[in-house]
Amino acid sequence: MTDTQQPIPTVEFDIRSDAALWADPWGHWDVMRDKGRFLVNHTGVVAPTWIPTQYDDIYEAFRNPTLFSSRAVTPWEEQEAHEWIPVELDGMKHTKYRQLLMPFFTPAKADELAPMVREWCSELIERFADKGKCDFIGDFGRLYPTYIFMGLMGLPVEKADMFLDWADQLMHTPATEDPEGTIRAEAGMAIYGYLGGLIAERKANPQGDILTYLINAEIDGQPMPDSELLEYAFLLYMGGLDTVAGTLGCIFRHLADNPADRQRLVDDPSLIPSAIEEFLRYYSIVTTSRLVTEDTDFHGCPMHKGDRIQLSIASANRDPREFPDADKVIIDREVNRHIAFGAGPHRCLGSYLARAELKIAVEEWLARIPNYRVADPSTISQHAGGVAGYGRLDLVW
Repeated sequence: MTDTQQPIPTVEFDIRSDAALWADPWGHWDVMRDKGRFLVNHTGVVAPTWIPTQYDDIYEAFRNPTLFSSRAVTPWEEQEAHEWIPVELDGMKHTKYRQLLMPFFTPAKADELAPMVREWCSELIERFADKGKCDFIGDFGRLYPTYIFMGLMGLPVEKADMFLDWADQLMHTPATEDPEGTIRAEAGMAIYGYLGGLIAERKANPQGDILTYLINAEIDGQPMPDSELLEYAFLLYMGGLDTVAGTLGCIFRHLADNPADRQRLVDDPSLIPSAIEEFLRYYSIVTTSRLVTEDTDFHGCPMHKGDRIQLSIASANRDPREFPDADKVIIDREVNRHIAFGAGPHRCLGSYLARAELKIAVEEWLARIPNYRVADPSTISQHAGGVAGYGRLDLVW
């Protein structure tokens, strides 16, 4: 696999707290890509962490689970820290656990849920449409996908704020504010504790939700032990409460700052699906990692067994080698082979539902609030880490 034998530049940044990354979670990766095809980082990680910066290499790594195992999807935790199911499983074991949930996340299921999603979206917007302002993240961006997911999971929607706070503390507390990891650890324990109690309650009182379905499901003819149920529920919880909200913030910030794009979508809503794909490309929010399983020379990058490889989807999706005018948002881009949902066997299971939620949000919002702007850019807060996004985004109209 040797293509190049050039020295690998060393970079030093902790993805959990780096100031430049958190200030611009997307432009940061453009800067990294300019430094070289491959980089290596030793800061804030448990092993040398290799960073491919170009689309082709990142795409190939996602699609090679034999060489790059999902057994460790963060570079700052030891392999044995946990086993999130199914995202940290490989091979047939991963396939068996992933297939359990596939019926809930098909295109047909997304179409079936669309009327409910649209009704909830409309209801949320109506709560503040006449006020002329909102904190987009707090009033809409977090609540909209969270309530949908909580309904599917069987989580009590009246506890949405508590669940969102736990997820925010765990995913978006910078290491500079939590050097010992206490805040993140306590949030993780709170989530595990609540889900453990909910599993016990669902065993006693089954409901028509995903959690009950998983409790009754079998792997190789046997029900999952509680430890596996807990890891599965935890992963679903974290994925369902964070990623769509992060993407929504990026989309609506862009439309606030780019009235020409916004007006095109108001005038021609048929452009919204292609615009969603372009927003997913340009504002990709996920950075994940893999465990190197054997000594290898990956296109000239000398990796060793036990090292990590960090896969920035933002870097891949803004690579000018793959996307003409990659540094521009082109809402009617015709060829768009982005990998915002990943690639290979771990490609995001919820991508069809996520696309439906994003499309409906833009349609319903622009139908009611076609003209809006950022109230005060100085009040905007955002975060990076494994999942980028906004913490506050005040809009006025």
